[in-house]
Amino acid sequence: MNRVLGAALPAWRLVSERTTASEETLRAELRDALSALYDAGDLLELNGGYWAPATARFVELPERVGYLLVAGAPSAVFPMDPEIIRYHGPFRHLAEVPPELASALPLEDLSSWARMPSDQLSLGDWARDALTSLERQPYTPTNSDAFEFYSPKSAKHGTPQWKRWSESSGGATGRLLARRRRLYGAREYRLVDARAGQIAGACDLHGIDVRRLMYALDLEAANPVRAYSRRVSGGTEWSLTTELPRAEQRVFAALGTLAIPDDRPFERRWTFARHEELARDKLRSLGIALGQQTREDPR
Repeated sequence: MNRVLGAALPAWRLVSERTTASEETLRAELRDALSALYDAGDLLELNGGYWAPATARFVELPERVGYLLVAGAPSAVFPMDPEIIRYHGPFRHLAEVPPELASALPLEDLSSWARMPSDQLSLGDWARDALTSLERQPYTPTNSDAFEFYSPKSAKHGTPQWKRWSESSGGATGRLLARRRRLYGAREYRLVDARAGQIAGACDLHGIDVRRLMYALDLEAANPVRAYSRRVSGGTEWSLTTELPRAEQRVFAALGTLAIPDDRPFERRWTFARHEELARDKLRSLGIALGQQTREDPR
């Protein structure tokens, strides 16, 4: 990324007409822009600090509610009426695939684009497949290994995930999700085998969606987190106090609008002017207990 930022920095300084802005500020803006385009699927991140434009394609939204145009190229290069594109942040929405491009660009389903498990695979099945593929090795913790353990079974019913971590394993025997802080504060997650509360085996979770795994463990413990909906002037707002997996965040960003209250930084409020049922289905697929706030917001 530093390679790309360094090359783009002089041009961005001129285009933004802020010749006195600090390099740190401009780099942060460029980094956010690259991340937004990556989340939209328009860019691919390669090894060595390189980025490449993604293959142009359409993403079909479920229930025939529309399409996304995903491409590492500006909309103007495509032979279609620009008025049919509805912009939502970095995302380009279309009600239908333009006839001029129907045979020229491939079609991708939403799950593939968002990099989420197949809709045909339940959360529990996904977790079983993921955990079965992991081989724990014998492990003897040292005094410096201060692990926390994810404990939805002993947590208060409906409490947010960030409150479900405990410094004690509770004398458990079996498979546990654990984490520890490494140098410079980075978190490292591991799947561990515990015997009477002591770690006997462990493995890294590289390539495993840890957040999705937490939702699966919530479901297994019959202690789901909660989300509440209410009607607002802009549509339907869903309020959560637990972060969504990255794939669901990508889908929600494409279809809705996120607000984080200043006085409640742990809360996520997603508002959908349309695609309300699709958002509800994604929340339900994570095992989240859905409720409704009776008070309507006049906004």
